[in-house]
Amino acid sequence: MRVRKEIRTLSEDEREDFFDAVRALKADKSVAPNQYDVLALMHQGDAVDSAHGGPNFVSWHRYYLLLFENALRTKKRRVTLPYWDSTLDYLMDKPEDTILFTEIFLGNPKGVVYSGPFALWNTPTDPPTILRRDIPGAFSSLINPQTLQQVFKKKYHREILTPTNVEDDANLEYHHDGVHVWVGGEDGHMGGVYTSPMDPTFFLHHCYIDYLWEQFRQRQKKFGINSETDYPPTTDTYHSPSRIMDNLKPPKKNSDGYSNSFTRNIYRYAPAPTCKNKCGRAKRGFLFCDRKKKACVSRSRNEFRKEDGFKSVKNWYRGGGKKIIPQSVKNSSPQIGPLGNSRNIRVNSVAADTSGFVSKVDARQTRANKAPKMTRKFKARIVDPRTKSRQRRSIDQSFASNNVRIAFDINMHLRQENGNNNSLNWIPYNLDNWAVAPIAITNTHDRLYTPGQDHLKNQRTFNITFQTDGFSYRGRHMEYITVDERTLTSESVGSIAFEKPVSGETKAYVRAYDSYGKLCQPSCLVSQSMYKECSGMIKVTSDYPRMYFESYNGDSDSNMKPFLKFICVN
Repeated sequence: MRVRKEIRTLSEDEREDFFDAVRALKADKSVAPNQYDVLALMHQGDAVDSAHGGPNFVSWHRYYLLLFENALRTKKRRVTLPYWDSTLDYLMDKPEDTILFTEIFLGNPKGVVYSGPFALWNTPTDPPTILRRDIPGAFSSLINPQTLQQVFKKKYHREILTPTNVEDDANLEYHHDGVHVWVGGEDGHMGGVYTSPMDPTFFLHHCYIDYLWEQFRQRQKKFGINSETDYPPTTDTYHSPSRIMDNLKPPKKNSDGYSNSFTRNIYRYAPAPTCKNKCGRAKRGFLFCDRKKKACVSRSRNEFRKEDGFKSVKNWYRGGGKKIIPQSVKNSSPQIGPLGNSRNIRVNSVAADTSGFVSKVDARQTRANKAPKMTRKFKARIVDPRTKSRQRRSIDQSFASNNVRIAFDINMHLRQENGNNNSLNWIPYNLDNWAVAPIAITNTHDRLYTPGQDHLKNQRTFNITFQTDGFSYRGRHMEYITVDERTLTSESVGSIAFEKPVSGETKAYVRAYDSYGKLCQPSCLVSQSMYKECSGMIKVTSDYPRMYFESYNGDSDSNMKPFLKFICVN
């Protein structure tokens, strides 16, 4: 059995064998452009749709990881793919300073990757680009261990996978998306669906997602649930259990990825680092047990130096090549100037910060090399508050369709408030491609609630927010209604917006949540007056009778029945 371990718990020989094997794939030009890039390009084509946004997400990537690991073992016989437990970095005060993104591990975190084992890698984009990162990406998140607990409160795959999952915090793929955005940001390869495997960080990240899935499957076993047959229902043909997986050989069905044979016959996972297992016995300076947080946490580049971490490590990757760490670095300690400012030291004629590592960004290299074009980006739905203020623009800003520029994150409530004020040009874009539909909101107070127990509940009013995320298009609409707190039950009708189904159909996911962040239960209209609990996924066509209004001009059909109803209990 192969044993997959957290990368910071590998021995130095294991870590260097892994990097050597990855670099050997990149250097192997027996196939064009090289073996590594051929594997990376398998993540394109129809796999973009069939391996994301549905129950085949976990199964396709499980096979993909195995193919990559098998390729590595053709270069180094005993190499096993390690995983990156990003919860260890999330718990840091400044995750972007993690030891993982230094010359000892994956290279610098920002701009062109010019240090580490993958320095100055050419990538097979069109036109070709040099590997880049943008850590930390705006509106992103590493995996929050507290939020992640919501996944493990569920029992069935349909409760943790798109589109049947209804809670963002319990959606395994949403936790995965945030890490892609955190590493890739605006112009890093990891941020694009087509380009992400061009950064080897991809495989370490997905290996951890596979680890989490395996933990979930082991929990299912305790409940007597057969993981192999627990393939969630779906109407998406790309994710049909009997469909052949895209780009993977030999041919396998989507449901084959749910087999127990992977971890029964091929590989298993070493437990993630915890204080109880002494952080996986990681080398000094890589991880430590934070007693206050009751968890293992990654060291920063500066802490690594303070812990004399260099003394326990032989090599690092400078300029992409493996080099012995100079004794001068191992013996020196950070120098403090007369005003308390750290003075730079020189290592191998390369400017280094006081931690002994080179600068986190090479501005000249980054400016000189163009970023890859991103035609489809990952979008984080679970966001770390620390990244919200990093940039004031959203990852998904706008898209062009039929030569009409569409605005995202449209707030119709503001339109209603400002509609009579001609001086407020609050939406500068044409909205002809958007349709509007009514939804019902029922808000009920918990009868067990004691007055005064929550400061929010002492307010006279509060908001219920509802939003629509496109599945067959890229875009998001957000809206809210104001509820009177003094009434036991209130019923309101709001409006959602989505791309107009001019031909075919529009798929979107609608959800509602109250001021406490608690999700409301969606129900779908199944007959003239009956609603039945559902996931909030909608499919809208242009057939009659229509479920939507044609425009934003205020015209509406008062007899149009809301096809979605949300029950909010607080």
